[in-house]
Amino acid sequence: MIGAWGHGGGVLAALEQFPDEFEIVGWAKVFPEDNPQGLKATLKIGANAPVFENPAGLLKETRPQVVVVSTRLDQIAPLAIAAAQSGCHLICEKPLALSHADLSALYTAVKKANVQCVAILGNCAHPALRAARKAVRDGLIGDIVLCNARKTYKFGTDRPLWFGRRDCYGGTIPWVGMHALDFIMSVTGLRFTAVAAMQGNMSHPQYPDCEDHCALILRLSNGGHATLSLDFLRPPGAPSHGDDRLRVAGSRGVIEAGLTLNTCVLISEDKPPLKLSLPEPENFFADLVRKLRDDPESLAETTMSSFHLTRVCLCARDAADRQQVIPIPVC
Repeated sequence: MIGAWGHGGGVLAALEQFPDEFEIVGWAKVFPEDNPQGLKATLKIGANAPVFENPAGLLKETRPQVVVVSTRLDQIAPLAIAAAQSGCHLICEKPLALSHADLSALYTAVKKANVQCVAILGNCAHPALRAARKAVRDGLIGDIVLCNARKTYKFGTDRPLWFGRRDCYGGTIPWVGMHALDFIMSVTGLRFTAVAAMQGNMSHPQYPDCEDHCALILRLSNGGHATLSLDFLRPPGAPSHGDDRLRVAGSRGVIEAGLTLNTCVLISEDKPPLKLSLPEPENFFADLVRKLRDDPESLAETTMSSFHLTRVCLCARDAADRQQVIPIPVC
């Protein structure tokens, strides 16, 4: 693992359940103050792995099959490029890059090395979204017309100060919005072709470049539309850190999925609302690493989706900055 901040620890914790299958072969610091030893102490599959003072040492000495890149967001793309050039498959903190140029450079490196690069987006495996996806694919709501996704978080009291710097953080649309876009794409199978957005910071002046509210409207690849609401305004007294929801309206019905509530409700033309049964939870990241190990080509579409979602986020941030509708290029 490269880095010591972000959601990478959650990926490794998922692998900890299968000690006979997976081994962490090394930890690498990105910044001198990084403390991978703290995470290392909690994971038996990495207890004997060496800690390197820099990523280059890890890549040279251990030659890992898969590298988890999880650190400050402005460092994701250059570190992922270096790992791809070393022939490693990648599981990266999102967004994959903070600029269009860096995203294109990473895409080129991944394609040249013939490796896969997947963003850490595990919500697509959430039982509520899997139930929604099945209902949509079974045709229970007809053609997709409109999607509404919501992400709301508590801001907390220990957020790193670099969240207040655009050059390090990149903006709330890429950081939070990528999850909400993934909700929509994973359930509907549709991509995004254009975006308009607005954003602002009205409650957290100590973090000037960390927008605490964002609103997006997007055109879907089938001609329908989607809206996103993103905020850091969830009160400290709320029962959970976040409250994530997705509504998909079709020509013959509506699906409402609550990730925090773990519910999925179907509202159809001629029946009262029906709470759909949910599938059993699955270990998304363990399955992901197995595919990278055994059949990486099966994740080619997942790689493309990770790049598409990052590109959409960067275009949405541009749209908010410029107050324009921005077309989204095809990867």
